[in-house]
This record gives sequence, C-alpha cells and structure tokens, in this order.
Amino acid sequence: MIGIYGGLLMPLVFVPKVIFPFVFSKLIFLQILIGLTFPAYLLLAWVEPKYRPRWVPLTAAIVAYFAALALSVVFSVDVAKAWWGNQERMNGLFTLLHFFAWYLMASSLLTTWQQWKKILFYQIWLSAFMAIVALLQIPFPKLLLFPAGPRVGGLLDNPIYMAAYQIFNLFFIALVWLKGVPKSTKVWLAGIAVLDLAAFVVAQSRGALVGLAVGVAVFAIAYALFTPNKKTKVTVLSLAVLAFVSYGILFAARNTTLVKESPLYRLTDLSATVDTRIIAWKIAWAGFLERPLTGWGLDDFHILFNLKYNPQSLEHGYYETWFDRSHNTVMDALSMTGIFGTLTFFGLYVALFYSVVRAYRKKWIDAPFAAVLLGLPVAYFVQNLFVFDQPAGFTMSFFLFALIAAATAAEFTGAKDVDKPVEDKSKTATTGKAVSWVAFGVLELIAVFIVWRYSWLPAKASAVTIESNNYFSAGLYDQAFVLAKQASAMPTQYLDEQTFLQSRNVMTLVESGAIQKVTNWKEWHDLIVDLNTRYLAQHPNNTNPLFVYARFLDEFSSLVPEDAPKAEQMYLQAIRTSPKRQQLYFSLGRFYIAHGQKDKGYEEFKQAEDFDTNVGESHWYVGLTLIYDQNKYDEGSKELVTAVSSSSPYVLKDVREATALADAYVLENDVTDLQNMINVTLPTLPGGSAATFIQIARDAERLGLIKERNLLLGAISQDPSVAARLQPLIAGTATSIEQSLEMTQNITTSTQTTPPTTQSTPTTTSQVATSSPVAEDTGSGPRLKK
Repeated sequence: MIGIYGGLLMPLVFVPKVIFPFVFSKLIFLQILIGLTFPAYLLLAWVEPKYRPRWVPLTAAIVAYFAALALSVVFSVDVAKAWWGNQERMNGLFTLLHFFAWYLMASSLLTTWQQWKKILFYQIWLSAFMAIVALLQIPFPKLLLFPAGPRVGGLLDNPIYMAAYQIFNLFFIALVWLKGVPKSTKVWLAGIAVLDLAAFVVAQSRGALVGLAVGVAVFAIAYALFTPNKKTKVTVLSLAVLAFVSYGILFAARNTTLVKESPLYRLTDLSATVDTRIIAWKIAWAGFLERPLTGWGLDDFHILFNLKYNPQSLEHGYYETWFDRSHNTVMDALSMTGIFGTLTFFGLYVALFYSVVRAYRKKWIDAPFAAVLLGLPVAYFVQNLFVFDQPAGFTMSFFLFALIAAATAAEFTGAKDVDKPVEDKSKTATTGKAVSWVAFGVLELIAVFIVWRYSWLPAKASAVTIESNNYFSAGLYDQAFVLAKQASAMPTQYLDEQTFLQSRNVMTLVESGAIQKVTNWKEWHDLIVDLNTRYLAQHPNNTNPLFVYARFLDEFSSLVPEDAPKAEQMYLQAIRTSPKRQQLYFSLGRFYIAHGQKDKGYEEFKQAEDFDTNVGESHWYVGLTLIYDQNKYDEGSKELVTAVSSSSPYVLKDVREATALADAYVLENDVTDLQNMINVTLPTLPGGSAATFIQIARDAERLGLIKERNLLLGAISQDPSVAARLQPLIAGTATSIEQSLEMTQNITTSTQTTPPTTQSTPTTTSQVATSSPVAEDTGSGPRLKK
C-alpha cells in the first residue's frame, strides 16, 4: 500500500540537484519506490490468491501492449536507448515496467469502491497542492528556483504537462461528486475544482483544451444515453451546451483588451503554426513504412528524425530542429513500435471501452461512473494527439487503468456475476501458502541491488555532475574537475548528459581564451574525450552528441593538433546520421575555413543553402566566404542581403556582423536598408569596437547618409583612441572620415590603441562568422543615442 499511495506522490517530487530535476528526480523516486515495494506484493500474491492479478480484458490488453514494446526494444536501432531511455524523458521500457508493476499492485489490492473512494480523495488533495504551487508561480516566478514563464507548469515545469494532469483530476472530482458525498464534502470539492481549473487555464495548453472539450462531450453524451432519468439527461446536456457556448462567447471576444491581457487569450488563439509538427508526423509515417513491424525502437524517434531530417525545420528556429518525439502519441507508436505496438495501443482503448460498457450493462457501475470512465480516456487520448506522454501523464493514465480494471469487475460493488457458474466454496477455499521469509529476503536483496545499480547510482552521478557544473559556473575549476572525474567513474546508463555539460563548459573556456589559465586543462580535455568515446561506442547514431563532440574537438584543435582530424571525422559521422541538417554543414564549413581549406568550406555552406533557400543563415555563410575568402564581392553582397531579407531571415548577432552587412549594402547601393539597419538594428546588437563603428559610419557616408554617419561617430566620440583621429572632421577641416584619418595618421593616442584604418573590414569568413553557438559575444559596445 505504501507503493500504491506513494506512486501518486511522484508528480510532486522535485530534487533540483540533478539534471532535468522535473523529470529525472520524479522517475528515480518511482523506480526506487516500486523497486522496494513490488517484492512485497509478489510475496503477498504468492501466499494469498485473492490478491493475484485478475485476468480482466484491460489487464490482458496491457500485457499485450508491453509484449509489443518488448519486441520494439529487441529489434530497435539502439537497444540500450530503447531499454533505458534518456535522462530528459526517462521513457525507456525499464521505467515503463515500473508503471506496469504499480498498475498490478493497485488493480489487485484496491478492489472495492470504498477503497478507491479513499485513494481518489487522496489524489484530489494532491492535485490541489499541485495547483497551488503552479498558481504561486505567477506572483513568484522563481518559486522553484528555475524562472517560470508567462505559462506556468508548477512542479511539472512544462505547462502542457500540468494541463494534462489536471484533466484527470477534474474528472476524478466529478466522479466522487456524482457518486454522492455530503454537502460539506461538496464545498471543499468545489474549491479544489476551482483551483485545478485555474491551474489548467494558466497553463494555456490548447491541445489539452481540445482534449478536455471532447472528453466533456463524450461524458455528457454517455451520461444522457445511460441514465433513465429524463431530467438528468436534460440537465447534463444543458450544462455541456452551456460550457461550449461560454467558450464560443470567449472565442468571439478574443480580440478584446480584457481577453487579450488574460491567460485565456492563448486558449482562443488558434493561429499557431503546426508546420514543424506536420514535418515530424511525416517523418514518423516514413519511418513506419520503412520498419512497419516493430518500428525503430522505443524512445529511438530521434534517430529516425535526424536521419530523415527536413531542412525546412530550420525556418522555424533551432529549437524546432531537435525532435525526440513526433508530438503525437499515435505517430510515436507507429514509428517507434510499429504495427504491433500501434494495434496493442489501440487495443488498450478497445478493452477499456468494452469493459466499461459491459460493467454498466451488468449494473456493476451506474451511469455517472460509466460516463466518467468513458469521457476521461477520450480526453487524454485527444490531448495526446498534440504532444507526447510524460511522467505525470503515465502516473494518471495507469492509475485510471487500475481504477477501470477494478471497477469493471463484479466484486467492485459486491454484485454477483450471473454469467459465471456458482462455485463450491468448500472446494475452492484456501488458507493460502506459508510465507517463505528466506525467499522474500532473497527477492528483496535482488530488488535492492537493481535499485542501487540502475537508479541510485545514476541519480548520484547526475547530482555530482550538477555540483561540478555549479563549481564551474562559479569559476572554481579545480573543484569542478575533481567532481567531474568522480561522476565519470560512477556507473550510469545516462552518460550523454555528462558529455554535453562537460563539453559545453570547457568549450566556453577555449572560446574566451581562458583555457590555458586552467592548469589541468589537458586532463580535463582527456576526460571529456574518454566520456564521449565511451558514450558513442554504445550509441554511434546519436546525432547531437556527435555534433557536440565534433565542436569540442574543433575548439581544441589549435591546442591539441591531433584533435583536428578527429573533429573532421566526427562532423562527417554526424552528417551521415543526419544528411540534410544545415547546422552540421555550417560548423564543418567553418572548420575547413579555419584550417585553410576555403574551397571546401564554401562547398559545405553552398550545400546547406541548396537544402532550403528560404533559410537566411545559409545565405549568410555563403555570402561571407564569397566576399572575404574568394573576393567575389558582387555575388557575396547579394547573398548577404538575401540572408537578412529571406522568409526565414538571418538575425545579426553582434556589431562585427553588422559591418559585413553594411559593406554589402554599399556594394548593392541599398540606401534604405542601410539606413534602417543603423537606426533600428544596430542599437540592439552587443559588442563592437570603435573600428567597427567607424567602418559602418564610412559605409553610411558612401551612400550619402550623413545624419546616420554623424550619429555613429557621436556614439564613439568619447573614446580617446579615436577622438583625436576624428577631430578634423568635427572641426570641418575634413569632409570625410577617410580624409580625417589621413590627416591624423601620425597622431598617437594616450591609450596607445591601434587607430582604425581604411582596411578595418574583416578579411576572412571565420573572422565574421560566429565560431560556435555555444557561447556568443555578449560584451557591450558603444550605443547609439538619438
């Protein structure tokens, strides 16, 4: 019973000292809880037959579903990943089996309405706590350490998860209400319903809203069909119509100030793009056609997505280019588990609906009970057509399955199944078997070992990695390295998060030029190489770790020359796993140019551009290499202008990049766009030396934008390194920047800063292009004042 009730606490667990605390810490808690309590259930089921799992239709369907999942693991493209999952999702079969064990415990021990009413009240109170935490994030965004956005998810972090979680609780509240409770109980039930509904609204999940609406509609129709009371039919249908009319009024008023400034607006704004979802669904379908029987493997969608990556994804930003789910449970089932997994997935719902209707016809459950048990699964299924399952969703769905398995048996209300022959109790009665405490001890020891090795140690490794990361962020590199080394030595099936964090952190030191100040940088380098080598030996087709490792080796190639050929090898291997992903070609192109292979660099950029000409970033890199590496100014300037004007425009990262664009505008004689860039874009960009501002000012001067030129020079006129050089222009004895610089070329400034020259424009692509997206120039340059 501790395992059953404790399982419902899982969504509340939040341990910030591990990687992905809103997911990983919850499921580690569940693994430990079920790992330690399930052996006790096995012993109980062994000695007491009445507590053994009942072979009801839903249990049979779940067993068939897990058999299909097991097949998908055995024949997956990455067996280890399919079994363990990853730290961010924890959706491997190993974790899902813990939910199955929890289901067996709950459906076998909770067999009467009185038992279920007690645990439902317990869950409803838990939902109130979850709702309160979520609502408190509105006035206190940093309540859970990680800042919340305008949409809040509380202890689930993701607003979509919170909305899905509260769908279940709203139906649970309706169930106990309709089953009959005292007026005093109805008061606090109504209060919790308001809290849960408020948490649902502030989550602003449109998919969950659609799911809830469809679920309510099914509930109302089922209730109206099942109940013989005409007054009840009219009341239920009227309330459902009232709910839909209320939403219709809200939708009609969506453009009013009152609605626009409230959390309700997003629930009425249905104009959000679904382009990236459609791309993912098409990839999932293509993957199903390629491996139709058992799919690509549970939790292996990322391999399929990367291999069949659609370059149009980048038009919607980098965030939309790394999918590990299709954001649709049906398409996930098709692509990851094939036809076996998909048929058994739908078999769950067939068994569920059959069981509920059968139980109602046998009068084991009444109309409101049947209506709730039909409406809630539909609501959850529909909302999952827009997202994917997650820890809280698994908890609630398996809890619902256990309720249905219990409620659709005659024992639930004490009724008799008239279809079954009457048994002679004198022949079937049993006192149970004797308890074998030795066997139980052995079983518990095995369970403790599994928990320690595959749950506790990975959690400890994750916690030590986060501690190392915190020391690194504080600049305490020696302590960070000691902890990083400790974490790397701990057994864990989730090594990819260590490779990412450690690689990212040390790369920032290389980029900033601070790596050689770290006395043991070579040891750290070797540790990260070892981590990546170990991980990629197990998962050679995982694009993102390959990409991160290639960038790491690329950054270190100037300090460790033997890393250069390895970096190229990793880039090419990453491209083999995702042949049309532009980011890989961008990085490989920059790598070639940095190592003097300019033609090969251009070829990589051009290949990326050919994948999708709407992506401005591809044009940007092609333009840079044409101008600065191949001296093809006219062609290059057109590419740069196209980069910032395409349907998916390139966004300048700093003032240094603005100088390249300004040069392109001059070559294209584009006065209007240069003027707009100086007045609108330039003030928002970080970085920028006096020389870069003078370069842009000179371009403005060439196109006759004297006002903008003076604005730029005024922004840097207080810089002692350039003030004297601009004095002739300020005094009016020079008529251009060029002339002013020539007249003062012999002046030495007090700061001994090298004065800007007429050749201050960058001379290579790599000088203009951002070398890596890991760290950007965040320094503050001169600011324009109007």
